[in-house]
Amino acid sequence: MTGTGRDNAFQEIRPVQALRTPTFEFTEVRGHGDLAEHDRRLEELARDAAAAAASQTALVLAPPVATLTEMSLDLGPDGEELLEDARANAGAGEYQLALDQLAEYLQSAPDHQEARYLRAYCLFQLGGPDQVKALRILRPLRDERVEAELRERIRDLRGELRRRLTPLEVTAYTETVRTDPAGALARVEAFLELAPEEGTLSYLLGVGQARDGDLELALDTATRGAAEADVDQEPVRALARRLLLAQLAPVAAPAVSEFKAGNLHRARHALLGMDPRWRRNTVLDDFDAFLALLIELPRQIPLPAPKLPPDRTEDLYSLIAETDGQQAALLMQTGRAEQAERLLAHVLSLVPRFPWLNFLYAACLYRLGRDPDRAAECAETAVRDPGLAQAAELLEAIRGWQEATVINPAVKEYVDAMESVRDGVSVDRLATLRHRLSALERRLPVLKAAARSEQGVQVVQELKTAIAQRLREVADAMVVGGLYEKYDRVMSTAKGGVSDAQAADRLAGSLDGLTQEIKTTRKNAGKGSTSSQLDDLAKLVSDRRAEVSRVKTSVQVSDLVRRFNQLAEQHSGPNSPSRPRDPYVVRGQLSGILGDAQQLRRNAKGSFDARDRKLLDELIGTISRTLR
Repeated sequence: MTGTGRDNAFQEIRPVQALRTPTFEFTEVRGHGDLAEHDRRLEELARDAAAAAASQTALVLAPPVATLTEMSLDLGPDGEELLEDARANAGAGEYQLALDQLAEYLQSAPDHQEARYLRAYCLFQLGGPDQVKALRILRPLRDERVEAELRERIRDLRGELRRRLTPLEVTAYTETVRTDPAGALARVEAFLELAPEEGTLSYLLGVGQARDGDLELALDTATRGAAEADVDQEPVRALARRLLLAQLAPVAAPAVSEFKAGNLHRARHALLGMDPRWRRNTVLDDFDAFLALLIELPRQIPLPAPKLPPDRTEDLYSLIAETDGQQAALLMQTGRAEQAERLLAHVLSLVPRFPWLNFLYAACLYRLGRDPDRAAECAETAVRDPGLAQAAELLEAIRGWQEATVINPAVKEYVDAMESVRDGVSVDRLATLRHRLSALERRLPVLKAAARSEQGVQVVQELKTAIAQRLREVADAMVVGGLYEKYDRVMSTAKGGVSDAQAADRLAGSLDGLTQEIKTTRKNAGKGSTSSQLDDLAKLVSDRRAEVSRVKTSVQVSDLVRRFNQLAEQHSGPNSPSRPRDPYVVRGQLSGILGDAQQLRRNAKGSFDARDRKLLDELIGTISRTLR
């Protein structure tokens, strides 16, 4: 007559999954001598040029009109009539006839600006290879002093020719530069002479010359292109800056070494001793001013940023730390991330706002799985440089890593807590589980704040839902477990058996009280696994209660039989007293036994088993016959 009551089971829900740390493969290597980023730029230019060529629409240019006059020449009435006819034919779309007339006219006045413009206009309208010839005709007019209205027409026509022809030249360059680099460079250089305003052409030529090893010529091309370009100026300006730094790095190396060693005065002295040909430039002037600032300030790590615009600050940082960055990148790519981390940590203290070095350090920390907050800080600095193609991808990976380092341990703690009750539960184990889950629930605001991605937010929400559900189940299970333990305590009093009716009544009273508690709990529990367990316990208590009734009835029957047998032995056995007892006394005793037996027979009803009912009936019959 015992029950364990330890079969509590938790409801199944979709398990909470840990976050997967994003992958990131470091490939970004940037340096003044490394033109990998320019290769990417070349591919972009090829795509852009193809798209531009495919989507061109003709610009509607104003037709030539007779109001244009040339004040510097007087060719007489015949010449003027020829020019007038050329104007009229060009305006009417008779471009070839106008070209013939203009050729005749220009033999007498080869410098006539309007006639040269009209010739270029007609060639433009004829299209094909003649458009390059038109641009070549207009090139000198760009630099000559021209009447205002004609200058405007020249500018518009050159702009349209450049718009049409430049994408074709860029495409030709990108298609031939790998198989015929010299020919590709010669072609782009020739076209650049016709359209110096196109920054892309200066960029292509400068990169090609740098690849050939002529850094000084490449620098001259990029510098001139940055000054003359009116479109795509920024890439060629950036190229000029990088080429200048590439040439400055070796000659400024002594000063940079002294700076890194903390010898600021020696660094300034080294700058003063440089070849004047290199010394006179903005980057070294900024370096000298930075050294002077540091000499005036107390020594501090990391060093303060120079008081310069962002582009000049980056140039100065590049001069100081470019070589170290390339060395660190090489260490990372050859599996020596620990060495790279030490190098970068030191150099970054000297140039704390250098985007490229911050990118490298963030990538290094990510690879080592170390200090995600510091890695994120560095990556956020790196994304400010649009030239760092992988910076945004790295920052996204680090943010995923950050949230995983906070959220995943909580998920693991949840899984471990639930595993602790996989093999069964008790009230004590449930109390421990509730404590662990409650501690996790208190950490949810921190986890929510750490979630930076959609997946992270989802995992935290799933964990929140799972914890809340499990805590409800634990609370219910603890109530059920407490009732089962109370049942075990009640039944433990009957381990030696029920010896008398009083003991049976006490056990029955305890079971009746437990039944009432189960009913109250069942009413409050609602539906679910707890309800089922309560039903099981209620049935178990009911069965035990019925069993106690049967045991009590059996004990009562046995007691009546024992009383009858004792009375019979006293009057009929060999040990009965010699003097007979008063028959009325004996009769009264038998009547008492009979009355108790008949009352038990009426009251016990369903609590009899067959044996006890038969025995009681026989006892009633025997006493009844005796009393007749």
